[in-house]
Amino acid sequence: MIWEIDDHAPEVEGLDAHGRPDPAYAESLGLRAAGRGARVLAAVIEWTVAVLIALPAIIALTPVLAQAVAGQFDPEKFFARGDLVWLIVAAAVSQGLMIAYVVVQLVLHGRKGVTLGKAICGIRSVNVRTLERPGFWRGAVVRYLVAYASFIVPLIGPVLVIMLSPLFDIERRGRGWLDLAAATWFVDVRGGLNPYDQKRMRIARKRVKTPEHEEKAPLPSLATPVHRDAPAEYVPSARLSGGVIGAHRAASGPAVEPAQAPAPGALVSSTPPSLATGAPGPASFAPAPAPAPASDPAPAYVAPPAASPMPPVPAAGPVAATPAPDDAPAAPVVAPVGVRAILVLDTGERIEVRGTTLFGRSPSAAPGEGEALLVPVVDDTRSVSKTHIAVMPARRGVFVVDRASTNGSAVVRGGAETALPAGHPAELKTGDTVRFGDRSLHVEWV
Repeated sequence: MIWEIDDHAPEVEGLDAHGRPDPAYAESLGLRAAGRGARVLAAVIEWTVAVLIALPAIIALTPVLAQAVAGQFDPEKFFARGDLVWLIVAAAVSQGLMIAYVVVQLVLHGRKGVTLGKAICGIRSVNVRTLERPGFWRGAVVRYLVAYASFIVPLIGPVLVIMLSPLFDIERRGRGWLDLAAATWFVDVRGGLNPYDQKRMRIARKRVKTPEHEEKAPLPSLATPVHRDAPAEYVPSARLSGGVIGAHRAASGPAVEPAQAPAPGALVSSTPPSLATGAPGPASFAPAPAPAPASDPAPAYVAPPAASPMPPVPAAGPVAATPAPDDAPAAPVVAPVGVRAILVLDTGERIEVRGTTLFGRSPSAAPGEGEALLVPVVDDTRSVSKTHIAVMPARRGVFVVDRASTNGSAVVRGGAETALPAGHPAELKTGDTVRFGDRSLHVEWV
C-alpha cells in the first residue's frame, strides 16, 4: 500500500514550464515595474538621510582622522583636549542612530517590502516568484551585504553592481545583480497594483485564473414588444429598475369585447389572466349582489352546475403498500403556489424565491426596487459584499445578477464555471451552482 502525504506546499502561480517567474503573468495582474529614475531617487534619499545621521560624528572626527593620515596625530594632545567628551558623545550618538536606521530599514524591507526612500517614491519590493514579501534574510540582509561588498572596489564596484547591472536584465524588468542575489523585484504602486493589498491581489488572481466570456451579454432593454407574439425583451437590471413590465399590445386585430358582469352565483376567476398564456386563475364563487328594489323585476335564477358523481369510498381497513419498482423515476420537486425557484445555501438553508431576493452580508434594496426578500449570509472572511447578488424572477425564467460586488460571482453549470459581469443577468437552470465570494448556493428547482 502506498501512502500519499500532503506536505501542504503552497502552489505558486505565475511560473512558466521551467519554474521561472513569468513576466506576462505579473503584468496581467496589474503589477508594473518601478522606473529607473524612481529607484535612483529612492536610493539618493536613503543615502542622504544616512549622511545626515552620521554628520555629527563626521564633523567631530574628520580633523582627527586627517591628522592620523598625515602622521601628525599626538595621543597625549588628543586626550588632553577639553572637548574630548563632546567628541565621544557625538560619535556614539551618530553610531547608535546609524545602527537603528539600518536595522529599521532591513526589517521594513524584509516584512513590508518598503524603506524610507521607496515609501516616498511609491515603490514596493516583492519576491519575484511568489509576488509576496521578499523575506528578511535573503530579501533584505543578503541584498545589503552584496551592496556593501561592492564598496570594496571604490567607485567602480558600486557603479557596476548598483547602477549599471539593471541595464543587462534580459527580461527588461529593471532587475540588477542585487535583485538576482535577493530574488526581489521592485514594482510601482502608483502606476499599478499594490502587491501588499491582499484583497485586490486576490481579486486580480481570480480574474486571471477564471476566463471570462468572449461574447459580452447585451444590455437589457426596457421596451415592451408591440406585437403580442413577439418575444419578451425586458430583464431586470442590477441595482435600479427604471422600467415597468407592460402587456403586449396587438398591432392590428379585432377589438376585445368588454367583460360582462358575472351572474349571481356564477363561477368567476379570482385572479387576472396571465400575460403570457391568457389562462384564467383559480375559480371561486362570486358574492350575490344586493337585493334589487321592489319596482325592478326579480333577477333570473341561475342553477348551479351539476356536481360530478363521487367515486365510491372503499371500506376502512389495512391497505397493503405497493412497492415501487427499482427503475421508477424520482418524484419531481413540487414547489408551493407562487414559488418561482428553490435555492439551497451551502449551509443547508432552503430559500423559496417568490420575488426579488437579495443575498449578502447585510443586503438592502436599492431605491426603486420595491419590496425584496433579504437573505443575510454569514461570512467571516468578508469575501461576500453587503449586497452581493440578486435573484429575480421574470416572465421567461429566473435570473441572477451580480450587484457590482468586490469579489465577483460565477455560475457553475455542467462542471464549467462562467463569471458573471456586474449588472448582466444570467438565466438559472435546475442543478446550477452560483458562487458568490467564498460562499455558494445550489439551484434545486426552477
